[in-house]
Amino acid sequence: MRKRLFPNLLCHAILLVAITGCGCMRSDRLRSPTLVSPSLAACSYEGWLGLGSLIAGQGNIDDFERYRLQASLHPTAESSTALGERAYAVAERLHGQCDHRAVDYWAQTIAWLDDGRRRCGVSRGQDPSDRIARVRHSALIRILSCGQKYGRLDPASHLTLHADAGPIQVPIVHHGFAWQQSDFQRLMVFESPASALGNVCGRGVPLIVFTSKKEGPPAASGCGDGCDTCCSTDPSTNNRCEKFLDSRLPFAATALLDLPVSLFQNRAACDDAETDRFSAATMRLVNPLASDLPETYAGIAKSPAMPLYYARQSSQYNPVVAFIGGDNGIDRPELKFLEPYQPDKIPLILVHGLLSNPATFLEVADAVRADPQLASRYQIWVFRYPTGDEFLQSTAVMRQQLAAAFACHTGGSPGQRHPHRAVIVGHSLGGLLSKLQVTSSGDRLWRSIADVPLDQLRGTPQYIAHLRRSFFFEASPNIGRVVYIATPHRGSPWAARCIGRIGSSLAGYRSADKRDFQQLAAANPGVFSGEFSDSLPSSVDLLRPNSQLLEALAATPSSPHVIVNSIIGDCFRLPRAGPSDRVVPVSSAYRKEAESTAYVDASHTAILRSSAAHAELLKILRRHLQETASGECRCRLERPEIELAPAI
Repeated sequence: MRKRLFPNLLCHAILLVAITGCGCMRSDRLRSPTLVSPSLAACSYEGWLGLGSLIAGQGNIDDFERYRLQASLHPTAESSTALGERAYAVAERLHGQCDHRAVDYWAQTIAWLDDGRRRCGVSRGQDPSDRIARVRHSALIRILSCGQKYGRLDPASHLTLHADAGPIQVPIVHHGFAWQQSDFQRLMVFESPASALGNVCGRGVPLIVFTSKKEGPPAASGCGDGCDTCCSTDPSTNNRCEKFLDSRLPFAATALLDLPVSLFQNRAACDDAETDRFSAATMRLVNPLASDLPETYAGIAKSPAMPLYYARQSSQYNPVVAFIGGDNGIDRPELKFLEPYQPDKIPLILVHGLLSNPATFLEVADAVRADPQLASRYQIWVFRYPTGDEFLQSTAVMRQQLAAAFACHTGGSPGQRHPHRAVIVGHSLGGLLSKLQVTSSGDRLWRSIADVPLDQLRGTPQYIAHLRRSFFFEASPNIGRVVYIATPHRGSPWAARCIGRIGSSLAGYRSADKRDFQQLAAANPGVFSGEFSDSLPSSVDLLRPNSQLLEALAATPSSPHVIVNSIIGDCFRLPRAGPSDRVVPVSSAYRKEAESTAYVDASHTAILRSSAAHAELLKILRRHLQETASGECRCRLERPEIELAPAI
């Protein structure tokens, strides 16, 4: 019997995933950055200063240094470009030997190539600018990826180089970040994800910055295997709200490095007039999401989605295992910020659905961040929760954590309203959690599951208080708009069918919660009804069209100050349920009070990757900006009742 149990559970889980369209197994992966190989035949410089012997030496330091000194006496565009190529060859050879001096020669690569360009091209009619750009780009990637492992780079402070006159510290300037300087602890470079919307080609190297010292996968860092064998913030600051920041989540930056060639020239040979323009050696880390960048940073490369792809790729969290696991010790409701709290930005709260996690919103977050206006006005928060449990408990935790997060702006006072009314976006089951943030319960929800007032129940004070938090609450005054995406307000027919019963049986419960409810039900016989009559229901049980709790929630209006928008999938006709997204019928997802309703030709999870859905959401977010900027009070529209057959 036990031998057959696991295969049966596995088959049922696969079937459940297939039906619900869980997007947790997408395999988009970041790739190691592309580096050019040293190519001494790439330019026709062999005749200059007898470089043929250098070619034979394959990156010999003594030969290179001799020719570097000669070039410093009579610099030309050709000699500088040639030395840049040769410096790169020397650096790669040293790196292969785990020699920290590789960093100095990568730096020389950049300095000499920039000097060659400054001197207006090369002779012999050749235009190796593409090759020059790629070599320079590769050298900068190497410095960023290997500098720390060689003990030369502190991303919070400086880059150490051994120049002609001795060791120097190149300062690092951080521009446009909400993060503090001390948060810049580790850098990693990847190829920009090809499918990301916010990618911009340009100057510099897009990368991700880590605030923790947890090591990532070294083979994908752009440094290679060789480097791996070589070699505070005030937590009481309310505006930081650091408890909502995940130290494992990196953030995006673009690195720029300017190095005057005079650092590597004989001082007596330096032409001050020619080097004034490059008088300051500086590394700059620039926020690609910043909207107020000076003209100096125009045309920089950007990949704002790179840290989101990394987070999804490196996550050990498996929503399916969490759904089945129950008491796994880590699957707890939690609100997280993608960047430090910024009082001038509107919170955009993303809530995932069943058998899912915040990573399913990656493309949505990318679409928002790819829009300069929205990126400068919204800050993204995500809420993760166990999707197997009945969701009222997670909703109560979310309500409490959101109140604390909004208090970041008010200096710790949860009672004050956020000035920029937040937007909450919920997909699938997450839409129901979102509605429970913008609704005042009264006693409607409690009466749908119990025949006796809560105060009359016999039970422990702790569990009675727990039920009170779950079933009795007021709408958040800080949320001004809710966007429902493929939300089953009236349930899904799948939840009432065989696959739904399988899903409910697979859903893991926290043993303490289940035990506490069973003890309460035993002490109050005949009080509970509907899906709560026998035991604590799973989230799948509560998604059945005949769920009394779900019916009560559907009939509960949102707060009058909240504007409602709906994005509904319509790609498939379900038997006896009509048009649907294969999981949720259109009639179940529809809300009569919505300011706007958009129908998208997409399935239940593909809707989060749909360009049409993205366009609709961005339009809604822009409209919200206009209304908050004008101070216009847009209360929920009162519309005539439209009768729709429930999804059964």
